[in-house]
Amino acid sequence: MQEQILQIAQEVLGHVENIARGINNPWTIIVSLAGVLVALLLGVAGIFQDSIRAWFKKPKLNISIKVAPPDCHKTSFYQSDIDRKVCDTYYFRFRVENNGNYYAENVEAMIIEVFKKRYEQYEKVDNFLPLNLVWSHYRQPTMSKIQPKLFKHLDFGFILKSNPEYLARFGIQNNTNIFFEFDLAVRPNTGSHILFPGDYKVKIIFAGNNLEPLEKIYHLVIKDSWADDESTMLQNNVIIEEAGF
Repeated sequence: MQEQILQIAQEVLGHVENIARGINNPWTIIVSLAGVLVALLLGVAGIFQDSIRAWFKKPKLNISIKVAPPDCHKTSFYQSDIDRKVCDTYYFRFRVENNGNYYAENVEAMIIEVFKKRYEQYEKVDNFLPLNLVWSHYRQPTMSKIQPKLFKHLDFGFILKSNPEYLARFGIQNNTNIFFEFDLAVRPNTGSHILFPGDYKVKIIFAGNNLEPLEKIYHLVIKDSWADDESTMLQNNVIIEEAGF
């Protein structure tokens, strides 16, 4: 930047000298003043080009979730080494769309807080550990780019039938029929990423290199019931919707 400022100053001084030499020639003065103006405009544009570009070219995220395919659907877990089906599951994903005119860079989403409804009030789940969600298929916490008018799916979580052996890994004992697990970059040993049937509110912050942080709150209701039929499960047993407090 210092080199650019020095170059601008030299050009301006050159035009000022021309004005001084042609003080009795109006045409020389007009041309030299125009040169000063052009040099200043080009210099400012060069120095602040990144800021100017950021002013006019901006990404704009639109976050949505529809509890229906393809955002949410029934699928299966497989044991990858032998390609054997382990169990059925219901997966829930956000659609993160860029409605701006510039790509969104290094986008990530972190679950900041979880609240559970108790006695008609939502109380903060104190042991919940804030962590990043992962992007569908890529299984990474950061999406390098989302181009304008395109979208990526972001995994929110999944529902499984209760499995005592699996839950025991996190020191959890529970007798519900199902549980919901946030799909995080890291699974805490405390099991704070596992929710049992109930009424919750979840605070998520979306951010990126060229984005203002965007805070969203979602209402999540999980009924203690499993249905093998996809439409029955998604329509009757799970609610996910944007909300507030």
